[in-house]
Amino acid sequence: MMNIDEMLKQKQLKVTPQRKAILTVLERSESVLSAQELFREVLELLPGTNFSTIYRNLDTLLSRGLLCRIPRENGGDLYEIRREEGHHHHVICKGCGASIPVDFCPMETLNCQLEEYGFTPTEHHFEVYGLCSKCKKQHRIP
Repeated sequence: MMNIDEMLKQKQLKVTPQRKAILTVLERSESVLSAQELFREVLELLPGTNFSTIYRNLDTLLSRGLLCRIPRENGGDLYEIRREEGHHHHVICKGCGASIPVDFCPMETLNCQLEEYGFTPTEHHFEVYGLCSKCKKQHRIP
């Protein structure tokens, strides 16, 4: 992974303690985080940081392509560092919250069908919710 200072500079962003803390927390995390979870973790690195600062910086980091936003089925978004160019989709475990990127895009097939209707999509989101293999075993689901 690229140095956090370099990541910010490459996207022409000022290197601030808050941005560095957000990216550090997300880089260390084994799962995607909500803004609230991220805020709690950032507070451990930067006491005194307020939630509005975190939220404002999330928007900035998203707009510059440093983060991915993953909508949750029950509302609220989850965030992770964008680790590759382009977009990707996720399967999200309802048991443990793990977010697993998938290497295909269902829009590739759907675009051809939509063109027949004269429709051009400008953006899309695709998440599948279920249980990971570990949680399936815990819930004893075959």
